Amino acid sequence: MKKTSVLSPVVSGLVILAMAVLVSPGVSAQEAGRVLTSGLNGPMGILVAEDGSVWVVDSGVGGEDEKQYPDLHTGVPKTVHFGHTSRVIRVAGDGSQTEVATLPSMVMSPEETVGGARFSIVDGALYVTSGTWMAAAGDEPWTNMASIVRVEDGGPVEVSSTYALESELNPDSLAVDSNPYGMVTGPDGKLWVTDAAGNSVLRVDPQTGDAGLVAVFDAITSPLPNPNRGGRMESDPVPTGIAFDRDGNLFVALLPGFPFIPGSARVVRVSPDGEVSDYATGLTMLVDLRLGPDGELYAVSLGRFTEEGPQPNSGAIVRISEGDASVEVLAGLSFPTSIDFNENGE
Repeated sequence: MKKTSVLSPVVSGLVILAMAVLVSPGVSAQEAGRVLTSGLNGPMGILVAEDGSVWVVDSGVGGEDEKQYPDLHTGVPKTVHFGHTSRVIRVAGDGSQTEVATLPSMVMSPEETVGGARFSIVDGALYVTSGTWMAAAGDEPWTNMASIVRVEDGGPVEVSSTYALESELNPDSLAVDSNPYGMVTGPDGKLWVTDAAGNSVLRVDPQTGDAGLVAVFDAITSPLPNPNRGGRMESDPVPTGIAFDRDGNLFVALLPGFPFIPGSARVVRVSPDGEVSDYATGLTMLVDLRLGPDGELYAVSLGRFTEEGPQPNSGAIVRISEGDASVEVLAGLSFPTSIDFNENGE
């Protein structure tokens, strides 16, 4: 993401909502949602497994370990708080929580925390995208930072280091920086991962950990010069959500980065050979993308960002359609981060 951090601007205490997808456009959260669980420390990702179990990962609260890490905006080293407080939680039907594993959590400022982000399941095993790392912080990432981990009985086990691939290839030719974020199991049984900092999509073999580059995304036009892009009028694309449709076509949601202009986000289609083309445009701050049980794509819009900062209750769930025909189906959400559906379409 090149020194832009908007991937965890959520605060402790937000709730995960169970949301019906087949609702009329413009329905509010109060009308169409119910609280599934609460008391989370920055909820980031949600997954409903085939057995009906609900999994949540939060970004955590850092820890007591004080470390030096480059500021995401200036690159100047500063003190961050680090610990393994990002939680993988199984939520029961009555809302009770069982902590299954913990992942690294890094608090860089009151508004910037990075921990676990998204889930996927392959052959019954649960995988999570975890942490971030940049070359300016050193050659060796801290444990389970910028990696894909598998949740096992003994704790999380690193399967693949996305930073290692970013360090080797640096696909966008900018700062060497990796933040594995979105993830989906492809028709081929592999993990398809968005690297929000590397501006790329990766394909990871969950058995061997081998990772390969699928696509890299071009900059998005910005009204402001970007010092991390040579002063050009460009925003980082920041790929976040990722999903396959029923025909096996791959789609990726682009946030994009600062200054977070409303209408600048989009959903792109990625061809098998890595070619990228716009699919849906005119969207705002997209952070997740999921195929619904009705065969439609649904995106999470985090909210609107103005001169006063992030605006509460401006987030939404959007049904994605080609061109500029996407429609909000659930509005009035305060910084939603992720969505999934159960077999009933909720």
